[in-house]
Amino acid sequence: MELVAEGDENAFRFLFESYSDRVFGVALAYTRVPQMAEEVVQDIFLKLWTRRSELPSISKLESYIFIIARNHILNLLRNIAREKAMLQEHRHQWEDVHAAAAETVYMHKQSQQVFEEALLRLPPQQRTVFMLHRKHGLRLHEVADRLSLSRNTVRNHLARAMASIREYAKLHGLDITLLLLAAEKYFE
Repeated sequence: MELVAEGDENAFRFLFESYSDRVFGVALAYTRVPQMAEEVVQDIFLKLWTRRSELPSISKLESYIFIIARNHILNLLRNIAREKAMLQEHRHQWEDVHAAAAETVYMHKQSQQVFEEALLRLPPQQRTVFMLHRKHGLRLHEVADRLSLSRNTVRNHLARAMASIREYAKLHGLDITLLLLAAEKYFE
C-alpha cells in the first residue's frame, strides 16, 4: 500500500490484478450488465488511484475496496432508477400532449364540419349575405349594393344566418368558441 500511495504503477497494477475480477463479479451480480460491471471496475480503481494517499492508513484493504464498490454500485443503480423515472414521466407528458393535440385536431375538424353543414342549411339569400360579409370581408352597405338590397335587409339576413348557425352548433353540442374558430379556418 505504501508503494501505491507513492504512485508506483506496478504496485497499483498488482492491486488491480488481485481484486478486479472479484469487483467485476460483485458489480455484475448487482447490475447484470457486463459492460456496466466493467465500467464499475474502472471507476472503483480510478477512485483507489485518486485516493491512494489514504491507502496506508487502511487496515482491511479488501473490505475497503468492496465497501467502495458497493456504494458506487448502489449510487449507480439509484441514478439509473431516477433516470428511468424521469424518462417515464417525460414519456407520459409527451403522450398527454400528443393526445391533447390529436383531440384538438379532431374537435377542430368536427367543428369545421358542423359549421359547413350549418352554412349549407341556410336559405340561399342568407348564405350569400353571410359569405359576402364574412368570407369576402364586404361591409354591410357593400353587400347591400352588390345584391341590390337595403342595408336593413342585409343586416336581418346576417343576424338570422348567425342565429341559425349558432342554433345548429348547439344542436350538435358545439361550443360557440369552437364554432368561431372553425369559421375563421374556413374563411382563410
